[in-house]
Amino acid sequence: MDPIVSIDDVTKVYRLGPRRVTALQGATLRIDRPGFDAIMGPSGSGKSTLLHLLGGLDRPDAGSIQVGGERLDRLGERGLDAYRRRRVGIVFQQFNLISTLTALENVTLPGLLDGMPSGVRRERGLALLERMGLADRAGHRPDALSGGEQQRVAVARALLFAPPLILADEPTGNLDSATSEQIWQLLADLAAADGSTVVMVTHEPAAAVHCRRVFMLRDGRITETFDVEDLDAAELATRAQHARS
Repeated sequence: MDPIVSIDDVTKVYRLGPRRVTALQGATLRIDRPGFDAIMGPSGSGKSTLLHLLGGLDRPDAGSIQVGGERLDRLGERGLDAYRRRRVGIVFQQFNLISTLTALENVTLPGLLDGMPSGVRRERGLALLERMGLADRAGHRPDALSGGEQQRVAVARALLFAPPLILADEPTGNLDSATSEQIWQLLADLAAADGSTVVMVTHEPAAAVHCRRVFMLRDGRITETFDVEDLDAAELATRAQHARS
């Protein structure tokens, strides 16, 4: 059986004028079962670059990326566009909500752009907002929502097409600790309830307790992988703390 996610010996180099910045160099990881996994590491380790490659937002310079049996690095632009629209949902740190649209309109916007019938869009959008605990906020614009509510709207938007893979790029970077805990638990609950795969990039040690597995990234390489359930609280805290240093 093909792995859900397979990243094999991936390298990504950015060229900034005469400079070459190596974001990833030989990164390798594999996810075989649905669940909530994290990629952790200090700033500049290549976490967001790796997530962008998984999301089809960029291409590797070398190596292979496979999701659900399909090689992303071999897809053309039309294939990548179809992958981004239907097979992966992405949650960003900055929420990326449109200020003039209501919560419901933000959630259903991808469906509008994809030609989803209006009745289906509305039904799915309302159901997702109810699932996020935001049924009474459907008609509110982003400036009337708290940071945690805005991020839950962003999560609902990522789920509109029920993609098998959800990517979250520092989803709690702009939230306080209590709200961050709620978002981490929400992502864990989604993975458990839907049988989906959620991959989150974070440098927050406290996030690890909510995850099934943690991939540690440093200097563009996966340096360590551990299953959270195999560690006691003290060892987990020690290992997760290395994500900051």
